Amino acid sequence: MLRIERPGLLLTIQDRGRPGFGHLGVPPSGACDPWGYAAANVLADAAAGSPAIELTLGGAELLAEETCAISLGGADLGAERDDGTPLEPGATYRLPAGARIRFTGRPRMNGSASFAGARAYLALAGGIVADRVLGSASTLAIAGLGGLEGRALGTGDVLVPVRPGDLSAVGRRWPVDGAPHPATRGDPVGFVPGPDLRHLPPAIEDRLAGAAWTVSPSSDRAGLRLEGEPLAPGREILSHPVVPGSIQLPADGRPIIVFVDGPTIGGYPVIGVVARVDHARLGQLLPGDPLTFAPMNRTAARAAWHEQQERFGRVGRTLGADAIWDDLAGDARG
Repeated sequence: MLRIERPGLLLTIQDRGRPGFGHLGVPPSGACDPWGYAAANVLADAAAGSPAIELTLGGAELLAEETCAISLGGADLGAERDDGTPLEPGATYRLPAGARIRFTGRPRMNGSASFAGARAYLALAGGIVADRVLGSASTLAIAGLGGLEGRALGTGDVLVPVRPGDLSAVGRRWPVDGAPHPATRGDPVGFVPGPDLRHLPPAIEDRLAGAAWTVSPSSDRAGLRLEGEPLAPGREILSHPVVPGSIQLPADGRPIIVFVDGPTIGGYPVIGVVARVDHARLGQLLPGDPLTFAPMNRTAARAAWHEQQERFGRVGRTLGADAIWDDLAGDARG
């Protein structure tokens, strides 16, 4: 059981989101970095889709009211015990009653799973107890859905594991050699052509891919705003559905990437849609980070996504098998 001592910049309960409600104006929400979120849950031996905590940029501090196992995924946000012991991402730790974990926001980059990024994920044994709205516990604060009372977590809030007192996952580590986080790649972010190219100048995809962009400080869970040399101005068109990853071109000519809490319809033309294989990378972009794009066809985008999922699945199955073996070994020793 963890009590929030300080929530930091933004601390929310997230899971895989609530897709399928765009026609009602409800965005999917969910973890900005689905890889980091899923890895934390695998390490915590939690079922797929279990609620976990998303931390943004650090500053949070949590107190263990009871001894518990905590699993960390995503970026290195400088997590440490109150005695200064560093807690690297990609591992499960025992946090004794009375101990605190804080996220300083200063990455150490010591571990093989460490990388600088915007978000870290914390999971508890079996997941975190949370109510679901439209099938998901993900927090959508603007609509008051999911999470805890439909809001971001604050001082005094308590997080309860699905399996209190279960420390069996302590010591698990993510084998980064077999499945490194996508954010550690330095190649351009892939996108497939969008539906509105007829409303845009010729070869606009090439201009998007040939430009150097940086992430604007005004970016958030609703959208990533990009700064750089403007493309052709985007004129408003008839509003139509958009999905996370849609690269819109507004009137100022600087792209906006619709993100997990973003609108479900939009009137700006869509140049392209970021391939799903790169969504985890979007979730780890910091203000000022450079960003480049590369076009890819749908077949290649699907193949890359399936390969990524298979690679993740192999690690998950390996960790699960190791846990089963440990249980059997324990029974034999008993």
